[in-house]
Parts: sequence; structure tokens; C-alpha cells
Amino acid sequence: MANVERCLRTTVIVVVLAVALVAAGAYGSSPASAQPGSGSVASFGDSATEGGPSASQLVAPVVGMAATPSGGGYWLVAADGGVFSYGDAPFYGSEGSASLAVQAVGMASTPDGGGYWIVTDDGGVYDFGNAPDEGSMAGGRLDAPVVGINADATGTGYWEVAADGGVFSFGTAAFYGSMGGKHLNQPVVGMAVDPATGGYWLVAADGGVFAFNAPFYGSMGGTLLNQPVVGMVATPGGGGYWLVAADGGVFSFGSAVFHGSMGAAPANPSTPVVGMAAPDGGGYWLTTTAKALPAPTSVPSVLAECNRPGEGPAVEPTSIVLACGDGNASLTDLAWSSWSASSATGSGEYTHNLCVPDCASGTFVSTPASVELSYPVRSAAGSEFSTVTYSYATPTAPGGWTTYSSVVETNGY
Repeated sequence: MANVERCLRTTVIVVVLAVALVAAGAYGSSPASAQPGSGSVASFGDSATEGGPSASQLVAPVVGMAATPSGGGYWLVAADGGVFSYGDAPFYGSEGSASLAVQAVGMASTPDGGGYWIVTDDGGVYDFGNAPDEGSMAGGRLDAPVVGINADATGTGYWEVAADGGVFSFGTAAFYGSMGGKHLNQPVVGMAVDPATGGYWLVAADGGVFAFNAPFYGSMGGTLLNQPVVGMVATPGGGGYWLVAADGGVFSFGSAVFHGSMGAAPANPSTPVVGMAAPDGGGYWLTTTAKALPAPTSVPSVLAECNRPGEGPAVEPTSIVLACGDGNASLTDLAWSSWSASSATGSGEYTHNLCVPDCASGTFVSTPASVELSYPVRSAAGSEFSTVTYSYATPTAPGGWTTYSSVVETNGY
């Protein structure tokens, strides 16, 4: 395997699972062609259930799925990088025994079904079978965790999408724009590629859809939902897409045909739907986490000392280590002006090593800083902030301030 990134952070699974939306909303009823689920998978239309893992078979919850080109099988990926293959889906390998330091959040298969990629929330990409290594965001600067990966039509390129709507293209995948840096009512949770144009759509947890070099066919934005949207899938020939919610509700737009949903008999809240695959347009599969997620905490927490594994998550910590490997950068003397379920703000000092003449003998200096925590995500602790943004005084920057944003360490499963 060509591309096996490692990182010192331990981040989370799926940003959308931390988003709470208010009630009311309607879903279509399941037609007679809907088939009962097997393990974590339910099928609708002409898609036959090929099986799914039970909770006892999983070390970590399922976080995504991908279908084979024939429509006769699918792969499931768990948060620990484990891969489960069903039907005619060949097993090409996994990261299940690698003790990932970060969480897998999704997968994509090559167009010919000869391989697949797994993506982690720090942007790392792991390739198997004939899936080429075209690069990744591992080790790069992220303003929010990566939440998914999609392949282009050639199989020699792919996109990563982050919770803030940022899109990162690799190989032959063309960049057509993103929502990065723009205001979002809810975080982006998924992406689908338009086979007709080569462009793509992004979908947010509130069902809002953003089109880039792809036609807009509608969305659930502005509609009250029983549960947040967790992903989307394009029709094989283009012309439409489906959105899927955490309770298994399915919403079809354009040429996408509604084949049923789990909306009338929603999944157990502790094992929500997290993925969808639609190989031929005549049906689709939905997968749940299979393994129960932890109950949410009433107030999100952030890991105060990422280089001290024995320390638990804390509410309103007085310090946050930014350089987890060597401790050469931290936010210190923090005082919080607000702390809610969705964000936290405070102020303190940005303390860092000047590393002159080298880091071993360098001097630590401090400067005033403002801090914001955002993007709460699910973890073993329930719900934790995954992104820290901090601005600090420096006379060399325009306006005298510099702002950075990065994914912070959170508890795994």
C-alpha cells in the first residue's frame, strides 16, 4: 500500500452525528420492494441485501459504504479502518489491524471495482487494490475535519471534502469550487460526483445542497427534519441525487427515483444510518453504524493536554496543547467567555518556542490570543469540539494579528 499516513492526533468519526435538529418532517413510505436489513444494511428497490456485520463483529462503528460497479455487492468501512465485503465485492485489505491514530470517516471505490480508498478525518488516504495513491491532506492545514472522499470517473483522482465545505482535489480530479470560508448553517457531511458533468455537489446536515459545475435539482435546506442528513449519492447516469438522513429518511431529487426509506421505522438512535450506495439507479442500500454510538454529553468537551494520553477531556480547560508531538506551541492561561453545545470562545496567551538556534535550546514567548472551538463531533466521550481557531498578536502580520485553524485531538472509540 503506497500511502499510509500516520498522525499524532486522534480525532473522531462523523461530524454530522453531533448535529441536533428539531422535530417534524415527512418521509415517503417504503414500497413492497423494500427488503429487511441484514446486520447493519437495509436494501430498497432492486438492490439485494448481501449481509452486514453485527455489533459483536465490530471494534468500532461503521462509518460508510461503497458499491461495486455491477451492483451485486458492497464494502463497509468502520471507524478503525476495518473493511467488510459482501456479495461480489472483493476484499483488498484494510487498516483494521493497524491501530490507526485517527478515525476513518469514509471510503470510495475505483470505477472498475478493482480497489478502494479509505479516508481519515485528518485527510489521510489509504489505498488498496488498484486504487492509486494520488496524495492526501494528512499533515496539511485543515480548518475542519475531513468527512468524506469521492473518486472521479477515471479512477486516477479523488476529492476530499471537509466539514466546513472545503474541497481538496488530487490526481485527475478537477477543482470546481467549494464552500470553504463561507458561512454555513450546518456543517457539510458529504459529497457526490455528477457523472454527466464531472462536477460535484456538497450536502450539509440541514439538507442544504451546493452545486459546483453540476445542476442544482433541489435540497432539504430550510425544511425541518426529524434527524440530520448524513450523506448523498448521485444517480449513475447523472440527472439527480438522493439525500439520506440519520434515521434512514431518503429524499430524491431530479431523476433519482424514490425506492423507499427507513423513515417510517427509523433506525435505533444509538445506531444511526451513516451511509448510502446506489449502483444502478434501480435501488439503493442504507447502512447503519451497527455498533452503538456513545450517548452525547450535555456540554461538549475538548482534550486539554493532547500529549498526555492519561488526561481526560475537560470543560473550559486552562490550556490547550497545539503541538502534540513536542509541546512547542500551546494556548495558555485561558479564560472562557462562552461554552455551549456548538461553540466556545475565550482568550489567553499563545505560547510557543522560537526554536532559535534550535528547538532544543530555543526560548518560549507568549502573546495575547483569542480562541474559538467549533465543529463538535461524536467520540467515546460523547461529544467533543474538533477544531480550534486562534488569533494572536504579532507586529509582522497585517493588522498586527495572525489567525490559524486546526483539527484538535479528541477521544477515539
